Amino acid sequence: MSRLIRNPRARALQGHRAGSVSRALAFAADLGVAFVLTSLLFAGASLLWDLFFSDDLAVPRPASWVSAGAIFVILVLTLGLGWGSTGRSIGKQIVGLRVVRADGAPLEAGQAYLRAFLCALLPVGLLLALFDRRNRSVQDVWCKTVVVYDWVPEAAHVSVPPATPPVMPASVPAPDSGESGA
Repeated sequence: MSRLIRNPRARALQGHRAGSVSRALAFAADLGVAFVLTSLLFAGASLLWDLFFSDDLAVPRPASWVSAGAIFVILVLTLGLGWGSTGRSIGKQIVGLRVVRADGAPLEAGQAYLRAFLCALLPVGLLLALFDRRNRSVQDVWCKTVVVYDWVPEAAHVSVPPATPPVMPASVPAPDSGESGA
């Protein structure tokens, strides 16, 4: 049973390239998820340490470079995992977006993690989507990807151009006229 898209505007946009505001909101949600996961990781590790090796319970504040590095790593892992499996990160799922290859096919794992690394390293690369007429970010250009609206995955109608022109059969000889050369 497929779900229906009730909003006519949303139905019309399904499968088309996503705008820069939607993409920015999805990235902000993904960054928030990475921040929360990092905080939970540090708090959990500290709690376990204190339970087994200390007399008091306290959550120390790690150095800023440690926090930033952990958020970066978790962001890359969560984005790469989401894009490599379903084409969606948590933020893209919330906003209703999907990342696909330029030909409409799902991302391969290496391509997904490269794009995730570039998004975490150069988040300002998303600004190119404001000025590019095809709404591509720097990461999309480098990784040959596209971000599309996809609220209901089974209703997506991503237009996929053929990779190569259809193969035409070799020229067929003209029918024999019945005359023989002998």
